[in-house]
Amino acid sequence: MNHNTNIHFGNRTLIPHDLHGRSYQDPAVSIVPHPFPPNRAHPTFEGPSRDEHHYHHHQNRPPVYHQPPRPVLHSHHDHVLNRRRDSHFDAVLEGFMESQRRTSRDIETKLEFTRYELDGRLGELSTQIERVESRCLDMEEDLKKQGEAIEDNRRAIHFTKVSTKEMDNHLDEKISSLDNNLDGTTKSLNSITAVAHQAKREVAEVTLKERQCYSTMLTLVEGQKQVKAQIRDLHISLDKRSQDIQRRARGLEDKVDGVSKEVKDLTTRLANLEEKVLTDKDDRS
Repeated sequence: MNHNTNIHFGNRTLIPHDLHGRSYQDPAVSIVPHPFPPNRAHPTFEGPSRDEHHYHHHQNRPPVYHQPPRPVLHSHHDHVLNRRRDSHFDAVLEGFMESQRRTSRDIETKLEFTRYELDGRLGELSTQIERVESRCLDMEEDLKKQGEAIEDNRRAIHFTKVSTKEMDNHLDEKISSLDNNLDGTTKSLNSITAVAHQAKREVAEVTLKERQCYSTMLTLVEGQKQVKAQIRDLHISLDKRSQDIQRRARGLEDKVDGVSKEVKDLTTRLANLEEKVLTDKDDRS
């Protein structure tokens, strides 16, 4: 293949009659790589990028920033950074205090609901205990009456001294029935005492829950006090920093005043020198 070959004609050498009237296929002219001019406005056209100075010369794509580029800040931008940092810190503090307020409100509402529920349960337990006590008193009175009746019957039996077997059998039956009644009453009393013990256990659990709620409230109050102390310390440090900045500004103002005084002295000296030069010229003339 030489410079007379053409890829558009099967890599064969063109003879003069093929070139007649076809000056654009002249092998003496270098072959144009694009048969039509490129559309530089097309998005697939790979040309020099406008953002070429942002990345290396061998990269054909802009860089992927996982974080926006940080601006170049000088020493005279420190106050902007401090204000931005302080505002961000104030926003963070406000958000933290708001979350603390929300949690305290939620805990207060939960405590109110638990207090309401515990008051209701205590009221129910107190009513049950009162009913049990009233039943116990009634049963004691009944037992006393039954015991008095038994004693009266025994006295009557003792005093009458009935000798017949029928009367003895009848009295024995009555005594056995009364003993059965006493056994039933003792069983009921045992069940009542078990209920009273259960009520006492529930009351103890309720008091324990109240103590736990009170301890959580105390811990929350201590945390709020610590946060307030930290905020107070931060305000004190900010006040100290502002005082230092004011002192530096006053020192700079004093320096500027001294420089302005020196400039005034120099101007007066220059005026005196000019006057001396003029007087010397007048004397020479």
